[in-house]
Amino acid sequence: MLVRHNTKLLEQAIDLQIKRSAIPTLQAEAAAHDKIARANAFRRMASGAAIAMAAIGIGVGVWLVFDRDPTVIQPEPPVAQNQPSNPNENLPKETKKSEDRTPGEETIAEEGKTDKLKSPPIEQPTPPPADPANPDTFDFVKFANRKVTYAGSTWQLESGHHFESEKNPTWDTAWCYTRRLANTGVEVQVSLVNRPSPTSTPQAPVSANETLASVGLDDNSARELASRCLWLDEASFAPGDFDMGPERKEAAAAAEELSVQDGWDAIGNDLPGMPAWNVSLEQCQAQCEADRRCLALTYDKKHSACFMKNNGSILVRSPDAVMAAKGAIKANLQYSSLVFAKDTVVVGGAYANVRSNYADCVLACAADQRCLGFNFDGPNKMCAVLDTVTSSSPFKGVVSGVKATRS
Repeated sequence: MLVRHNTKLLEQAIDLQIKRSAIPTLQAEAAAHDKIARANAFRRMASGAAIAMAAIGIGVGVWLVFDRDPTVIQPEPPVAQNQPSNPNENLPKETKKSEDRTPGEETIAEEGKTDKLKSPPIEQPTPPPADPANPDTFDFVKFANRKVTYAGSTWQLESGHHFESEKNPTWDTAWCYTRRLANTGVEVQVSLVNRPSPTSTPQAPVSANETLASVGLDDNSARELASRCLWLDEASFAPGDFDMGPERKEAAAAAEELSVQDGWDAIGNDLPGMPAWNVSLEQCQAQCEADRRCLALTYDKKHSACFMKNNGSILVRSPDAVMAAKGAIKANLQYSSLVFAKDTVVVGGAYANVRSNYADCVLACAADQRCLGFNFDGPNKMCAVLDTVTSSSPFKGVVSGVKATRS
């Protein structure tokens, strides 16, 4: 009995197994075809590049041939001679013996050449690494401030010190100044001292005379104030230690020089303790020149009395007086036309009657254009100023003055 079995599934399984076994062969064939394709592509690119280079070379050659000037004679190429490439190769070679070398020196030996010394490398200083957390500070100023009392006022002195670097042991330049409300109502900066270096002579004063005068200072008082500036190097200077410069020295000398006028009296502004009795005019002048506070004086010839003054503004006629003023205030002097009489009262219209001393009474009338005369009652310390004057009469204890035309 013949039995037929269905072998379709078995055939499919065998066919699948055959295909699986053929996979590596197919992959190898695909890789081979890929390599062949890449090689062909690279060969085509190389051929194209070679053709391009050949075309460029042909073009350059054609340009050289057709562009050359036929009239120019081209130099003949040099004829090669049978000479050795190195003319010294047949000569005996010199070599430096090892025993002739200096110990410790490096040499470079070349064939056919004498060994030469090789100079040792120069060591360059390596800069210290910068610390990013603590960078250096350059070009800065440190200040030292001080409050002082001078001439009855408080002054703020500020001293600046300039440093090139924080690593420098000391400053390179320094200065001192103060700020003050000027007589114009504007605050000004008054430069007192310049120190070009820690060891050089300080220069003072620095500001112009006009600036000093606007805050009530002159060269002498400015140097007095400058001597009190505070410095980081703890330096101290006396007023005479400062350098003023030649021009300023001449101006200062002129400001200190006394100008004498006979027959005039500088009213008021007496220094404490005045007068000085039993002195000559020369002694009075010498005392004023030696005292920086003294700017003017009146010498009473009749009583040999010296009145030194810290200012001088109004001058009145007095035959028994000699007046002298320093150049610093000479331009501020005003000559009054008042004529005085003792034990005499002036009759007229009084527009003010106030308690005062004699000097202030004279100054009040001399400075007021409205005033034409005054009466000073010595026993009662009363001052009457008049804007009209009609006559005069004797009156004991009263000193009067009347403005007249200056002759």
